Amino acid sequence: MDRYQQFRRIIPKYHLRGAAQRLILIKIASAIVLWAMVSPNIETMTYLIIGFILLLIIAPLFAILPSARQKEQMNMRKEAMAKGISVELTSIHDPIPHQEKYISNTGKRLEPILKVAAYRIGRKKPRHWRLSPAIDWGLERGEDSSPDLPGTWCWSQAKPDALSKEMGNFLVNEIASLPDDVVKIDEMNYVLSVYWHERSGEAGLASTVRFLNGCIEIPLHDLQNDLESE
Repeated sequence: MDRYQQFRRIIPKYHLRGAAQRLILIKIASAIVLWAMVSPNIETMTYLIIGFILLLIIAPLFAILPSARQKEQMNMRKEAMAKGISVELTSIHDPIPHQEKYISNTGKRLEPILKVAAYRIGRKKPRHWRLSPAIDWGLERGEDSSPDLPGTWCWSQAKPDALSKEMGNFLVNEIASLPDDVVKIDEMNYVLSVYWHERSGEAGLASTVRFLNGCIEIPLHDLQNDLESE
């Protein structure tokens, strides 16, 4: 195995964020390899070893620097939290599980798990919430769509019968305004969550925040049913 091949085996162990950072290391590595190929003697090998050591020291420093996308995500999360929305990095089951990326090189099917950011906000519970049936619901962007929803949105489970008509109309009218990288919405125990990849920038953040704030203002239960249960 020549020196270039040995070098190629070492570099993949160090993941660098950002094209500019990778380009810098590639230039450094190329210079070291060319130097060794032109003057293959003991002195050159000494400098080569020193160069590799410096490369190993520099690589982790570049790796900890946030990329432009990571900086954008951090700013979006700070802005969302300033508006009363909590942000959590989590994993969910992919609503579109049958994809090539979930098949390994050996042909083994992998667990269809998506890493996403969950933007959450709590709903104020109704005055007589203990007397009303609990309503948990979820929508996901899948391969097929529900006839009452736009695009490829569908109910994660059956649409709750107790869900208010006003809430149903809100979801039908507003989910189309969400960014394309939103993959799931749900509400569990009066906590509303939007799961997305944060690829839509400030415009996507604004749409997500507007949806969350608008949704929690819509009653889950029909007011008439609440009055009848008193």
